[in-house]
Amino acid sequence: MPEVLTPTVTSAKLNSRIPDGPIQDRWANTKFKMKLVNPANKRKYSVIVVGSGLAGGAAAATLGELGYNVKCFTSLDTPRRAHSIAAQGGINAAKNYQNDGDSIYRLFYDTVKGGDYRARESNVYRLAEVSVNIIDQCVAQGVPFAREYGGTLANRSFGGAQVSRTFYARGQTGQQLLLGAYQALMRQAASGGG
Repeated sequence: MPEVLTPTVTSAKLNSRIPDGPIQDRWANTKFKMKLVNPANKRKYSVIVVGSGLAGGAAAATLGELGYNVKCFTSLDTPRRAHSIAAQGGINAAKNYQNDGDSIYRLFYDTVKGGDYRARESNVYRLAEVSVNIIDQCVAQGVPFAREYGGTLANRSFGGAQVSRTFYARGQTGQQLLLGAYQALMRQAASGGG
């Protein structure tokens, strides 16, 4: 009689590797403890980025601009196939341009609450911290955000938020974010950096 093989199921504990400490200090302390890469040594490192949607394309372009050797792998032929194109209403950041009481903590709280308390709070807090820099990076990549008459970036209250923190590019913010990241990625590819 042949031996019957039964599959063995092993359970692995998922480890999100979230840093310890107070939530407002976790990522700052972790970044401070990390070893830095000398700018002269960045070409010695190769970074693989899987996907060239909004996150992957922006990451690959930024790492290429910083001087790393980047290899970006994708299965799509155009950035318009990425799902980030669906983000048409805008992108939130705690810049507090309107001086209406917005802050990193308020953006963190609203995001966690809006997600029915299902998000990893430490990661949401980090996203709220870097939200200001994300807007600046998008502007540097050429995203044509709406502007006030004086030239400053326009923002509005959106999605039930009590403060004005949504930066937008008419009704096509997701598409413009993708095209900005894709142009930056192609610029790096043409220069040999991406």
